[in-house]
Amino acid sequence: MERGLTTMTLRRLALIAVTALAIQGVAFAYYYDDLLFLRQPVDVVASAPPDVFRAHALTALGRTRLTRRHLETIAAAAERQRASDIEVRAAERLAREHRGDVSARLRLADALRRAGRFSDAETLYLDILGRPETTTP
Repeated sequence: MERGLTTMTLRRLALIAVTALAIQGVAFAYYYDDLLFLRQPVDVVASAPPDVFRAHALTALGRTRLTRRHLETIAAAAERQRASDIEVRAAERLAREHRGDVSARLRLADALRRAGRFSDAETLYLDILGRPETTTP
C-alpha cells in the first residue's frame, strides 16, 4: 500500500512540475514576444506585415536592454520596410551603445540620409571621415 501511495505522489509531483514549466514557458513567450520575433532572420522579419513589424520593433525599442543583434535586425528590417523613423531610432541606439564602432555610426548616417535628414547625415559622415565640417551652398 505504501509503495502505491509513493508512486501516486511522484506522479502528481511530476504532473505539477510539467504544468508549472508549461505555464512558465507560455508566460516567457508572451512577455518576450517582441524579442523572439526579432530573433528570426532579417528577411523573415522584413517580410512581416508593416503593422506587425512596427508593433514588435517599437515594443523592443522601449526596452532598457537590447542586444546588438536585435538592434541591427530592427534597423535592417526597417530599412527594407521603408520605416525610416524606426530605422533611425534603432541606428541611433546602436551607435550610442557602441560608440567606437564605425560601422554603427555609418549605419546611423545612412539611416539619417534615407530619412531625409541630410544635414545630420553629412555632419556624421564628415565626422567619421575625420574632416572638419564645411558649409554647403
